[in-house]
Amino acid sequence: MSMLDGAAAPRAVPRLVSDGCAEHLAVAAGWRRLAELVRRDAELRLHLALRPPHDLSADLGDGPQPPHPRASDQVRIVSLAALLDRRATDERTLLEQVIANQHEPMDALDFVVEHFVRPVVAVWRALLDRHGLVLLDLGADSVRFELTPGVRATGRVVVTDVAGLREAADVDALDVDRAARALHGALSTLAAGFQQASFDGRQYKGRAVRAAVESVLAAELRYLTPETADLLRGDHPLDRHVHSVPEEQDRLLREVLRRVEESSAARRRDPSLPAPAVVIDLDLCGLVPKARTLHAARTLAGPREGAPQGIPELARPDTLRALPSYSKPAWDRFLEVSGVAGRYPNVEWDDVHAEFCPAFYRPWERLRSDSLAPGLVRFVRDVEDAGGEVVFNTGRRDRVREHTTAVLARGGLNHVRLLTLPDDRVRPIAELKVENLRRLGGLDVVAVFDDLTENRQVLRDSFPAAMVIAVEAPGFASDRVPGCPPPDGAPLIATFERLPRQAGGSTPALSHTHSIAELQVSELSVGLPARGHAVNLSVAQTLSVIDRLVAEADASAQRTAAAAPGHLRSALSTVSDPLERTVLLLHHVFMRKQFHRGSRATYTPEMARNDLMPFLRRDAPIQVVVPGFPVKQSQSGLKASGVLPDLAELGVLVRLRELQQTVKCLYKPGLRITVLTDGHHFRPRPAVIVESYLRKLNQYLRLVGGQDFLEFADIDDVARRKIGSSLDSERIVLIEYYQNAFRKAFEELDIASDPMGVLSRVPLLDPMAEHTPGGLAFRDMFRSILHSVALDVPAGKDRMSWARAVYADPYQLADPATPTEIVRARKQVLRQAWSDTVRYLSAVLTDRELGYDALFEHRVRLTVSMPSPGRVGFAALGGSALLPWHGTAAIDEKGTLSTDFAIWLYDQGFVPVYSPVLGYRQPWLMAPVTSTAVVDSARGAQLVPELLDGIHLRRK
Repeated sequence: MSMLDGAAAPRAVPRLVSDGCAEHLAVAAGWRRLAELVRRDAELRLHLALRPPHDLSADLGDGPQPPHPRASDQVRIVSLAALLDRRATDERTLLEQVIANQHEPMDALDFVVEHFVRPVVAVWRALLDRHGLVLLDLGADSVRFELTPGVRATGRVVVTDVAGLREAADVDALDVDRAARALHGALSTLAAGFQQASFDGRQYKGRAVRAAVESVLAAELRYLTPETADLLRGDHPLDRHVHSVPEEQDRLLREVLRRVEESSAARRRDPSLPAPAVVIDLDLCGLVPKARTLHAARTLAGPREGAPQGIPELARPDTLRALPSYSKPAWDRFLEVSGVAGRYPNVEWDDVHAEFCPAFYRPWERLRSDSLAPGLVRFVRDVEDAGGEVVFNTGRRDRVREHTTAVLARGGLNHVRLLTLPDDRVRPIAELKVENLRRLGGLDVVAVFDDLTENRQVLRDSFPAAMVIAVEAPGFASDRVPGCPPPDGAPLIATFERLPRQAGGSTPALSHTHSIAELQVSELSVGLPARGHAVNLSVAQTLSVIDRLVAEADASAQRTAAAAPGHLRSALSTVSDPLERTVLLLHHVFMRKQFHRGSRATYTPEMARNDLMPFLRRDAPIQVVVPGFPVKQSQSGLKASGVLPDLAELGVLVRLRELQQTVKCLYKPGLRITVLTDGHHFRPRPAVIVESYLRKLNQYLRLVGGQDFLEFADIDDVARRKIGSSLDSERIVLIEYYQNAFRKAFEELDIASDPMGVLSRVPLLDPMAEHTPGGLAFRDMFRSILHSVALDVPAGKDRMSWARAVYADPYQLADPATPTEIVRARKQVLRQAWSDTVRYLSAVLTDRELGYDALFEHRVRLTVSMPSPGRVGFAALGGSALLPWHGTAAIDEKGTLSTDFAIWLYDQGFVPVYSPVLGYRQPWLMAPVTSTAVVDSARGAQLVPELLDGIHLRRK
């Protein structure tokens, strides 16, 4: 049934309209529904345009809707066939012209993938996966693309007829097969046409073109909803790419990571606590023995008693509903699920199982054919980044450690602790697994993953506080009855994969992460077509945004100050000294949600009294010191697109103004805020970058009216005034001394040879353990700095796309499938991050030696990091732990100003918003494409008025 038939059906009433009129109304309803989807779904908005019939143009608009910012009324709509048509041998095809006309030089194959291939697949998938619509007709004449009058690609597919859209609930297997083959056929036609084209004399090999297309299909058909994945399973070319991760699996794995972080944080506060650990079994859990299983099954397929003609099902095990397992309970379930026991009732299946096990395990060399469970490598990395340790606790014997380690090494996991059992073991495996774990000592077992019920039960009894999770490898039988929970009631996962973004979300959303390492960058879109939807603010619009932020901050300051005595009525009633009352009021202000982050226990009223009284007694401005604003971390392009401060930094200055105005309402002298910048201090950087960043900050400071109470001061300039002219020479000597100490401690380590193995050894050698016990650690700082290293981008490669490939797994150097140039780039990044970490920590130790912490005798110390005792945690923009200089300014659909990573914003459908205050090489902020509109084609895209007028700081 067409989506048109889904319009509200009339009840059995007398016919008031003709059949033709009813059909017209249904068509109009279908177009309106599709227009609404495009309006509110960011991905469709970027990749899909609608050209309804002329008789609906008054209602839905004329020409492709919504209008593209770079296309005027003369926009061209061309079919796939027309795009590839070469009317004469000496003429260029439209596709060749489009690629020649691109704005920035880019590899032709990369360009066609991002502007033609991906939009087709993304629209097809989004309509199906999020909105339940199947796009059936995708022939060479029906697939249409939008081009600008200058023959440039917009990256949008154009729908000119809704008759080919069907409700997913109403299609059958034949319809799905037809739709899948049509999509694959259209892409194959495009690939073949591209392969025959020539670009500056260069032609691309068919294998490379097909691989690029298949790569897009694999990426776009990952993380489908389970319902969509079930619908798409079939005997068609897309089947091999269909992939899904249940939301419950994602929730369980995130909960494990949350508990690891919680345990790790507790251990940082109290180093005597045990280290958090996640325990993972291997066979049919962390490792998938598919090749061994297929081999073992085939060896059992020959004639035997009860099956004189053999068991052909075992000869073709990949056609079975589920593969057999070495575990007897799972083997019995396999017999039931596959139906082979019923078809061969006279076979002694226990004997077959007895033959299966040695065929499965031997020769031991076959163990090397195992593969890592999907998502395992990433999950191990995430556990380690959260401060935990993964332990592989297997029932395998010592004699196969070498074979097992070889498989783990392919994923860069040979550093993970591997517990095996004695070759001569006779006791139950579960008991020995518990013994192995207890023998380690000093571990807080947060979670246990195992495929066998008996193992889980014993481990749960031994570690009652741990999450015990069942694993059922896809395609294998287990002891679980299909459709029922595991026998022990354990929660169940199939793989170690997590969702890279919120399931089912079509509205642009922020990531709410504090580290880019938390993002699965390899799964995110770099948003090349989104860059063509950029918004350009005028000077008046820019100043209006700033003025409104300042006015709202001042009004909020007055409200906060006016409410303060009421909040402290009880405490103030017992205090008569005016200065003591002021201390309580100002402490209350520092703790307000719009200003404060972290635990209130780190800055008590008593601490505030010690800091404030020297100023209150003199009726002088209170000295406030806050470190920050080093430089914009734009080295890779994944965090930010340029080196200058954007609206996020300006927003922090507005917040500091709000703090000042609030304090002045209660204490007239107010604050004197010194922002200690450290652009050169920890890591040497080009002077032009640091100076341009600071110059723009001072311009922002004037725009928000903060120059009378706030100053930016380089931390080393302040130190020279306090410590003396000998500072520079002393710093050079001390930094070199500490750098040599790190080099000597790590002289046998090469981060570019075995990254994870080296990092596992670092804590045993780290000089920081001696100088700052329980404080900064080399490994943690290295992981942080790793994502802020400059990249050398090859010619013709998009910067963000290249960085995404490098940072997909920067520790993976051993996978033969990884291109050589990517491995080389990763090694460069690892070595540079190692060197930068040595320099950074050497500067930290030097600061401590020279007394940098005591540069100001009396002051209130704000910190944008999690506060330690005696410091006030400052929330900056609030709502996100991500600091403005670590990301890109962004507003959500309500206008709330925040910070997020550039690659995440592009993936979510945010588009760049440029302003004259920053120029046109770097966005001033990013905004949801669904909150933009083209009203005047001469001006391009604009923020919708309600969003532009509603940009505001978060109140808590």
